[in-house]
Amino acid sequence: MDEAVQDLVAFAQGLFPGDPLHHANMALKLDHCLRVFHEAEAITAAENLSSVTTRRALWAALFHDVGRFEQYVVYKTFDDRKSTDHGRLGSRTLKRHGLLDRLDAQDGKAVRMAVVLHNKRFLPTALPAWVLHPVQVVRDADKLDILLIMLDHLRPGGEHNPVVTLGLCDEPDNCSSELVDQILDGELGDYAKMRTLNDFRLLLCSWVHDLNYSATRQAIRQRGYLTELLSGLPDTPKIRRIHDSVLSTLE
Repeated sequence: MDEAVQDLVAFAQGLFPGDPLHHANMALKLDHCLRVFHEAEAITAAENLSSVTTRRALWAALFHDVGRFEQYVVYKTFDDRKSTDHGRLGSRTLKRHGLLDRLDAQDGKAVRMAVVLHNKRFLPTALPAWVLHPVQVVRDADKLDILLIMLDHLRPGGEHNPVVTLGLCDEPDNCSSELVDQILDGELGDYAKMRTLNDFRLLLCSWVHDLNYSATRQAIRQRGYLTELLSGLPDTPKIRRIHDSVLSTLE
């Protein structure tokens, strides 16, 4: 895997722009890819997954956001709704630049499929195990690191970066009633419903309904991510119900 890490770093840094802000945003994504790779290592080890699933999951975790670099160069955003699907772009990037040439054909296909699917709100039904298991690892590992990144930007005194927070406004007393109801119904939050930073907090909390491994739930619980996210929301009866619901899901 050392060569694959070097390949990703070289590819990403080759696209880094000279502008300090844009450089920092792309460097953030490269760091994210490397951390998701390490989160995937921990999940696969804790869950004692097979060597084949582990290999595919780790490659997919490392390259899951490879499409983000060209996305940002062209569009100056990480918001797929305003640019392009970075999962599909990532799969094309992997093939076009030969970044999976160290793998055999079946492993490469599994990794590309996992990259395509890692950012979808819902996975297709009846996915074959050779795709499903690697992408489940990637989705869990991705959530773990995104939670950390978003908390760094959402907590009081945190860094303000509209690229990371998707340009959402800060209205401390407001939440989308539709997102609140989705979470109370045990559903994943819909990005299209977000209007404020509180809505982003809610959407992140809804991810408890899409975790695949006990190791992921344990990590979120031990790190206190959801407790901190919930503390930033207004104190209302429905938010208190969400608090109890999402935390109980981690048990």
